[in-house]
Amino acid sequence: MPALPYGRDSKQKSSVVSLGGKLPEREQRVEEIKNNYIEQFFVGLLEGDGTITTNLNSYNSIRVRFVIALKNEKNNHYMLNKIQNIIGGRVVIERKEKYVTWIASSKSDINKVLLILARYPLITGRKQCQLEFAKNCLLYKDADNFLLNRKNMYKNMMDLQARPDNKIIIELPFYFNSWLSGFIEAEGNFSLVFNDKGHLRNSTFNIGQKDDLHVLKMILFYFQSEKNIRKDQKTLVKGILTDPNYYRLNLCNSLSRKLIFEHFSKYPLLGEKKISYSKFFEYHNQRLKKD
Repeated sequence: MPALPYGRDSKQKSSVVSLGGKLPEREQRVEEIKNNYIEQFFVGLLEGDGTITTNLNSYNSIRVRFVIALKNEKNNHYMLNKIQNIIGGRVVIERKEKYVTWIASSKSDINKVLLILARYPLITGRKQCQLEFAKNCLLYKDADNFLLNRKNMYKNMMDLQARPDNKIIIELPFYFNSWLSGFIEAEGNFSLVFNDKGHLRNSTFNIGQKDDLHVLKMILFYFQSEKNIRKDQKTLVKGILTDPNYYRLNLCNSLSRKLIFEHFSKYPLLGEKKISYSKFFEYHNQRLKKD
């Protein structure tokens, strides 16, 4: 996928219009690239911060919703509005104005999202299970089917999550670049830790995931890192030793940072996460200029 037209002037629409009111072919291509990016970015964001809910309402009819709820920050609002403009759905402020939420629940919006997910399939096992359950309930719209399959929703999750473990070479889907930016918008963290004298003590990009170890392996492979993925230790929960099955990846070397910077120059973050990333980027690039 080529670099995206998200420069400073990207908000300005061209004043050149061909006869018939259509954009010139080149302008149409630019618009198509931007829309494709938003759709692929949306899938990653949905996997990190979204939910696919299927419920049985009081009339025993099926209701499916795709929801992405984020902190009510200016950049998150802007990002969800952009998703709404291209994909559909609606954006609402809720929970005492603490969250901005994108929701797709109408028949037309759900069909649009299902088409996008057919073009750019989900990667995390949990979301794949939620989607399959939703699609099954939309196909067989009765209460008995809903109740039976709800119990077995995550039955195949372990099989889905274990796929790359048996492969020597990890294969990334063609839309992974854009998907990853959406996923990092939801799940990634950029941190700069300074000591009391103002000297940098630690600088990392980190990301964690419950159950879906294969996703972190894909990210590790993409950024060409040899770092180990750490698994959280078992903890006592109500006197029972429990495995949280939570994995963490930290990237901190110069090669990984270089690849991260190159990635986001082509596939930018769109929400509030871009603020912490900008600070991370600016600090390291200032150091490079000094050196």
